[in-house]
Amino acid sequence: MPVIAQTSRKKSENITIESLFYSYKGLEVFRDFSLQAQNRTIILRGPSGCGKTTLLKLLSGNLIPDKAINMPSTENSCLVLQEDSLFPWLSGTENISIFTRLKPSQFKSHPMYELIAGFVDQKACQMSYGQRRLVELFRAIIFRPQFLYLDEPFNFLDEKRMGMVLPFLQGEFMEGVNLTMSNHHRDDLAMLDSANLFQFDGLFPVISIERLK
Repeated sequence: MPVIAQTSRKKSENITIESLFYSYKGLEVFRDFSLQAQNRTIILRGPSGCGKTTLLKLLSGNLIPDKAINMPSTENSCLVLQEDSLFPWLSGTENISIFTRLKPSQFKSHPMYELIAGFVDQKACQMSYGQRRLVELFRAIIFRPQFLYLDEPFNFLDEKRMGMVLPFLQGEFMEGVNLTMSNHHRDDLAMLDSANLFQFDGLFPVISIERLK
């Protein structure tokens, strides 16, 4: 399920990581790894198993670094993993309300609600994978955490639906939000305005990643 921590919003700077070390079951994943983002939106690209998800978990506080000089705050953060996280016995509306603490009347006016209105009152177990993914993304976007981490956000979405979601991941909808996403697709997310694009090479330990944009 998404990791949600609601605290008072503080002014945040672009994500900076300094000298991160992390190992898992004897594998050294990150060694003296640093990253400096120039913008509030970051795209992490690379093949499956290259360390993207692990980095998102470290940033959000789901994993604890072995050592690090500087990491972003884990307060007021939300991590949405690529695995389905909705409670299957609850409706989409109930899943949204439970995690955001918002009433339906508070989020039905959001422009993105039109993308889920036709099925959001169904139980999650009755939805398709794509429909559940849209509910998860809507829930994260309206929650508006200070740090939003999306792991492969377009899994189960076709090109048309992906194009409908992209506008809500930038501009006024992400105002005040540091957005970091992993992605193994071609250039699907590179169209996001002012996003920094970083490329993993798939080798361990990860010491640095190339900035492409």
